[in-house]
Amino acid sequence: MPYKEPERKRQWEREHREERNARRRKSLSGGGPAPSDILAPKSNTANEGKSDKVFIVQLAMGFAFVLFLLFAGWRFLRSRKAGEPAPLFASSEQGQ
Repeated sequence: MPYKEPERKRQWEREHREERNARRRKSLSGGGPAPSDILAPKSNTANEGKSDKVFIVQLAMGFAFVLFLLFAGWRFLRSRKAGEPAPLFASSEQGQ
């Protein structure tokens, strides 16, 4: 397509107008992807099992965190009843 000379550009556009319009009609009439394909993601069966594994790991981590909070709260309450602070870690050297 000659762009440098405006007159030749208009002439080329006039000569090829039907061809360009036919290409446009073809792409608009159904040559392109359907709108449902564009909007909805396609399912990938390879990632479905992986998401289940991730969910199970997250559930286990959450359960472990809740157990940790319960244990820490129980140690805190037990130390408050005795009137002395509970050590964070059990030490083998009690006399020093």
